[in-house]
Amino acid sequence: MSQETFGLTAAESPDAEALTALYLRSRAAAMPWLASPHDEAATHWWMENVVIPEQLVRVAREDRRPLGFFALTGNWLEQLYVDPDDQGRGVGRLLLEEAKRLSPDGLSLYVFTRNGQARRFYEAAGFMLTAQSDGTRNEEREPDCLYRWRPAPNKNSRGSLGR
Repeated sequence: MSQETFGLTAAESPDAEALTALYLRSRAAAMPWLASPHDEAATHWWMENVVIPEQLVRVAREDRRPLGFFALTGNWLEQLYVDPDDQGRGVGRLLLEEAKRLSPDGLSLYVFTRNGQARRFYEAAGFMLTAQSDGTRNEEREPDCLYRWRPAPNKNSRGSLGR
């Protein structure tokens, strides 16, 4: 299927259950080695009471079914997950392009060091590795990487005087 078969919408409170399930499925498939510090109920509470109301969340949908989502706080890409059954369809690229559009000055994100698939995805999208940590600052205690994306300078810009 092509990217044209799905679209983006804002997340709403009733999406919490479906987005929680998608988040948990995606993490389990991509990172089976990662122990979650929270159970499903706590994750659902977080999605419903923190992510959806406090972050800018966009959901890729096909016939109202969520395929993936991202969450932004300022210029931080807090979450980007695609249902494992829908990967390879352009959902992640569509989500990431929308996140970039909403953050024209650049984006930053963390990804676990061992999550090679996500690292390759972000690197292919122009993100640069800027730092690595031993994991002591995250809940999972898993080494992670800081990535940053900056838009290319506008070649048509002629400076502040418009020359």
